[in-house]
Amino acid sequence: MKVTWLILTLIPAAFFFHFYEYGQHVQREEAPFLLVGSILYVVVTGFLSRHIKIRSVILVNTISLIISLVLAIYFIPDDGWFKPVGRGGAVVFVAVVSLVGQLIIRIISKEVLLKKE
Repeated sequence: MKVTWLILTLIPAAFFFHFYEYGQHVQREEAPFLLVGSILYVVVTGFLSRHIKIRSVILVNTISLIISLVLAIYFIPDDGWFKPVGRGGAVVFVAVVSLVGQLIIRIISKEVLLKKE
C-alpha cells in the first residue's frame, strides 16, 4: 500500500492538470474530466496516505511539485493564459490545493477507520 501511495503521489499531478487545461484552452474546448480526475486523484492519494507519516506526505508532495514545475517550464508556454500569477504560480497553487485536499482526506479516513475499530 505504501509503494502504491508513493507511485501515485510522485505523479506530477499539478503539471498534468495545467497541461490538459492549457491544451483544451488552445483547442477552444472545455476540459470535462479536469475536476472529476483531480478530485479522484486527491481522494485516492489521501486515502492511501493514512498510514504514512505526515512529514513523508509533505516531502513527497514537495518533490512532485518540483517535478511539475520543471515539466511545466519545458512543456507549457507562459503566455497570457496564466495571468496574473504566471505559469509557475498556477502550478504551485494546484499542488498546494492538492496537498491540502490529501491531508483533509487523510484525516477523515483515519477518523472513520478508527471509529469502526
